[in-house]
Amino acid sequence: MTVDTYRRRIASTAIVLAREDPLLVKEVIARLRASGEIAADDLVYLDRIADRWIGIAEGLRQDAARVLTT
Repeated sequence: MTVDTYRRRIASTAIVLAREDPLLVKEVIARLRASGEIAADDLVYLDRIADRWIGIAEGLRQDAARVLTT
């Protein structure tokens, strides 16, 4: 396996995790930033993906609550 393929797999796995458990991803990124292991602007794209999925989940929750109350 080439290094390029390995990096793509890691990136793909990180994006899938951001979609499946965005709160965990945001927490890990925050911890890494607080400990100084990554710079403040590192992993911004992954943070945004997690934010997007949190917004989608919240919208779905609101839609479900609306359906259940009517």
